[in-house]
Amino acid sequence: MSESSIAEFIVHLMEYVILTLEGIIAIFIIVVVFRTLYDLIRKYMIGLVKKDPEQQLHNYQIVRRMLRGLLYSLDFLIAADILKTLMVPSPNQLLSFIVVVVIRILLSWAMAKELEKSI
Repeated sequence: MSESSIAEFIVHLMEYVILTLEGIIAIFIIVVVFRTLYDLIRKYMIGLVKKDPEQQLHNYQIVRRMLRGLLYSLDFLIAADILKTLMVPSPNQLLSFIVVVVIRILLSWAMAKELEKSI
């Protein structure tokens, strides 16, 4: 095998790894959001039948679990973006990836602060 074919193989492998990672993250986000909606609807329906004085606390726990899940997914999305920057050929694409990573890091930081505040 020549050096160029090995490099091509690695580039294609990285593309598949990034695509798989992003797909898993998307599925994880969907599961987290639907689980949160399910739990909140279930708590609301139970609250209609039986008044629970600790319902607000349960709602905070549900939302905190959702924030934690979204925070983990943002961390993995940042890792996927970093892998993408390793394969970027042009400075314009590199700049756009840097902007996206910075925005995701700021969003991750804000969600972590919200999570700390709700504890």
